[in-house]
Amino acid sequence: MHIETRGHGPDLVMLHGWSMHSGVWHQLADSLAERFTLHLVDLPGHGYSNWQAGQFDFDKLLPALADNTPEQACWMGWSLGGLISLAMAQRFPQKLTKLTLMAATPRFVKSRDWPCAMRATVFEDFAANLDVDKKQTLQRFLMLQAKGAEQSRDTIRQLSRELVNQHSPDSQALHAGLDCLLETDMRQALAELNCPVQMILGSRDTLIPADMAGFAKTLNPALETAVIDGAGHAPFIAQPGQCRQLIEQFIDG
Repeated sequence: MHIETRGHGPDLVMLHGWSMHSGVWHQLADSLAERFTLHLVDLPGHGYSNWQAGQFDFDKLLPALADNTPEQACWMGWSLGGLISLAMAQRFPQKLTKLTLMAATPRFVKSRDWPCAMRATVFEDFAANLDVDKKQTLQRFLMLQAKGAEQSRDTIRQLSRELVNQHSPDSQALHAGLDCLLETDMRQALAELNCPVQMILGSRDTLIPADMAGFAKTLNPALETAVIDGAGHAPFIAQPGQCRQLIEQFIDG
């Protein structure tokens, strides 16, 4: 597993979202590295990390992350990375001192008792189209992430640039990541978290409704939430300065 380490200060592990790689953090990471030692993870089959079948199985993925990250650190996960970070907090609670969920939710799929999510068919359609036209499918997902945001064109441009600047994600890894989004329910993990947890959402996120924060707080009343006005599913790209301020205040606090 490829992990880039840079910066100075307390340790902060950062996990990217589906189809991307650690380079997607670059603007936020450049500023955070002034105060923190960053551990920028490329998930299996993404960026510079190789792929082997089964590496998204949590029984393999979580121990691998535990073996390659500091004994104790703050963690931050975006989207799929947030889901994996919650699983890490459940499996290895001693590893996480604080957790920031960036445009992330404990459950991505809508159900009767969790209405603040996407229909399962959205992710199933992406999975079906991956083998037909991978490039177009990834571009559609980038459009969905930026849809409705005030700076949607800039966000799409930056996400597209990051996608082509690294090795194309492995198709099997992409399917495994979609399966993770479809099947994983970390609501119990969020409810039982022992460490402080922060949730940063975009007010115009089409993947995760901003009102999900209210549902999440019923699971964990100590949860700190912030909604960035005008941002979509990548608030750290649209508003990197505001995200940095929120993250630093949470870690320092």
